[in-house]
Parts: sequence; C-alpha cells; structure tokens
Amino acid sequence: MAKKHRLIIEFCGGFGQGLALLYALRSPDVQVAGIICRDTQSSLASKLIDFAQPGYEIPIVTGAKQPLFSGTIETTTSEGVRLLAENTQDEESDLTLVTFDRLTTLALAVTRDPLLARKFTRIVVQGGAIRVPGDVTAIAETNMHGDPEAAAFVLAARLPLVLVPLDTTSSFRLTEEQVHMLGSLAQAVGLIDRPTMSDMPFAASARALHAWVAMLAALSPEKMRMEQMKLSVECKSEWSRGAILADLRAKPSVGTDTAVCVEVEREEAERFLQTVLDQGGV
Repeated sequence: MAKKHRLIIEFCGGFGQGLALLYALRSPDVQVAGIICRDTQSSLASKLIDFAQPGYEIPIVTGAKQPLFSGTIETTTSEGVRLLAENTQDEESDLTLVTFDRLTTLALAVTRDPLLARKFTRIVVQGGAIRVPGDVTAIAETNMHGDPEAAAFVLAARLPLVLVPLDTTSSFRLTEEQVHMLGSLAQAVGLIDRPTMSDMPFAASARALHAWVAMLAALSPEKMRMEQMKLSVECKSEWSRGAILADLRAKPSVGTDTAVCVEVEREEAERFLQTVLDQGGV
C-alpha cells in the first residue's frame, strides 16, 4: 500500500498557488499537515479550506515576516518555524514541504533544528532561474531574490531539496480554454473576481502556473525528469543578488549538489489539471 502524502505548504497567495493548494486539500491521498503563510494571506488559506472541506483540522500559521538581513530583528520564533521544526515523519506517510515563497522560514527552522533534513522525505522549492531570464531582475527569480542569504543557507544545509526553477515551470503553458476553466474555478473559490478574470495581463500570466508544476513535483516526482546540479546563490553583487549559479561545466566543482526538476511530463500535467477541474465541480 502506497504511503499517504503529508504536506506542509508555504503559501503566499495568488491564482496559481491557490489552485495548487486547492488540489492538495481535495486530494484523497494527501493530508495537508499545515499551511505557512504571510499575515495577509491567512484569510485566503482559510477560505480555500472552507471550500475544499478536507474533513480534518489544518493549522494555519505565520512564517518569518522579514528576510534574514532586513535590518529588523524578530524577537520571537514564528509559528511557521516551530511547525517545521516540530513535525516528524511517521510510518504511514511521507512528510514533504512545498514552498512557494522566499526561504526565510525554512532557513530559520534549520537553525532551530540542525537535524531537520531527517524529518522530510523531500523539500520542494519553487524558485530560481538557471538557463532562462529571471522574473524580477535579468537573472534572479522572485523567491530567491526575496532573501538570497536564506536561499544560500538552505542550499548549503544539504536538505533533501528538489528545486523547481522557472526553466521548468514556464515550459508548461495552458491553453486559452484551460485558463478560462481554471479562472471560473478560481472565481468560485474567491481567488479572483470577474474584472480580474477578463483582464489581459491576468490571462497572460495565468498561462504559466508555476506553483502547479512544483506541486506536481512534490506529489509525482517519478513523472518529472531530474538532474543533479551543483548550485550556489549570489548574495553580494548589487546587480545579481538572488541569482542561482549553476556550474554547468563537464566536471562541475563549485556549489552544492542539488536535485533540479528540468522537465515535466506533459500528459501527467494535463491529467493533474483535469483532476483539479473535476474536483472543483466546474
């Protein structure tokens, strides 16, 4: 009998992340063991839980509020850090962290519990750009750029990481019909309103559901093609902070060995998509 997936999801809102969270909440072989979010997104997470009705209690906690070196010192340990540090594996389920946000909370959890790596089957990180341009600067992706020092610390901690970069998440593009169907579901849940759905920038951005691919990597890693790469994070340069640096030489020697999701199986992604639509009742 296959083990049940237990997920802790770090969530910072938005159309794609909301749909990925909704899938996890309504999937019969997934138990969401906790949701870590920013203060402003806790009500959205609650709304998604109410819509999904998973049939069990799910703690919603707040993660780290500021990047590691923001100049603001957090005097208390966040609930998100405690949730990561105090959860444990059990014999009936795999424990996986899926993070759609910057890596500050995870970095602080590692400092609290240096043996954190033993608790998780995998830690799926949506973020980074390797062979494609970044989405916040020419070479940096939003989540890595949001706290480069935390990303560098997490990478060096040798956790069971699976990085899902823009290279891969941008490769799965929705059709106009699929965007419309998912938009109708998102509107029913309260993720977006009707004016947003008809907005052209929304239609363009919704075609690439980055969180969607990361959730697929968490739940069906066998359907993804992985490569081991040596990676590091640039923290010093004003122009390239947050960039993921991959040693792509024939004999790489610089960086930490990291599993990188480089390709998603199209048929599996389409099946995943249809499952969410079927569950949504639209």
